[in-house]
Amino acid sequence: MTKKQDNKVNEIIDNIFTKDIDDIVKNEEYIGIRLSGGIDSAFMTFLTMRKYPNKKLIPITIYNKLRPDARIPVKKVRECLRILNPDSTLLDPITGEFSTDGYIYTKEMQEKWEESNYTDKFHPKDKFQRTWFKNLFLRPEFEGKLNILFSGETLNPPIDVQKDLLPASPFPEDRNLKRPSLISKYRWPSKTGPHRYEFRPFRNMDKKGVAELVRATGLDKILLPLTETCEMEITNYENYSQIFQLTYKNPGTEPCKRCWPCREKYWAYGHYDFLAKETSNIFKEL
Repeated sequence: MTKKQDNKVNEIIDNIFTKDIDDIVKNEEYIGIRLSGGIDSAFMTFLTMRKYPNKKLIPITIYNKLRPDARIPVKKVRECLRILNPDSTLLDPITGEFSTDGYIYTKEMQEKWEESNYTDKFHPKDKFQRTWFKNLFLRPEFEGKLNILFSGETLNPPIDVQKDLLPASPFPEDRNLKRPSLISKYRWPSKTGPHRYEFRPFRNMDKKGVAELVRATGLDKILLPLTETCEMEITNYENYSQIFQLTYKNPGTEPCKRCWPCREKYWAYGHYDFLAKETSNIFKEL
């Protein structure tokens, strides 16, 4: 990393970690990091390691059993982050598993979700993580020591851009609007329990905005190539192959190129996971 890039890292850190989050973190021993294996959470973890080298960072990842090789890029990302920040403490990961086996999306699910103001979760991943992440606070080894989770969640691309990207699966609608605050505060496990926090530094920034920061720091050459964004289940590759006339050599370990996370990454960076290129002229156009 050049001096200019290092200065850019410090500038980004000063903008992201404002006094309100500093005031919370200074009293914490641990910071939980939702490290998905994607570039956004990897970049957020990198910045957090630089900002808080004296804190113990816990990488937390949940995996879909129908994408079994997702553990490989996540491990590579962790190893790279430790090399980039040797003076920081990135602990061994905590992992969980869910499965989308048998999951069928219905119009009724969507309607119920909208009626609940997007709080009534119906996707297996959403149902699993909603309680699982919060219950990490209650683990005996973290009792009284872990009260905050960081997430690399971003804002969706603009609505008109979403349509132009031609994704085979829709963008999550609850990410279409900006949040009034990047810090969520609640009590867990009950209304009388201690305060818990979730910090989403990129929540009001879309992936293209984050990409500009990644490039400015030079991490598009170091960290980005290791990251995986695709969420396509291994069982659906054959279907996508027929619909989009694509040939997959390693289903489950290569990007499907058509799900919304794939198309969003292509929009932001000009390529898919592991620097995979687009071959269709239709999908090259943005």
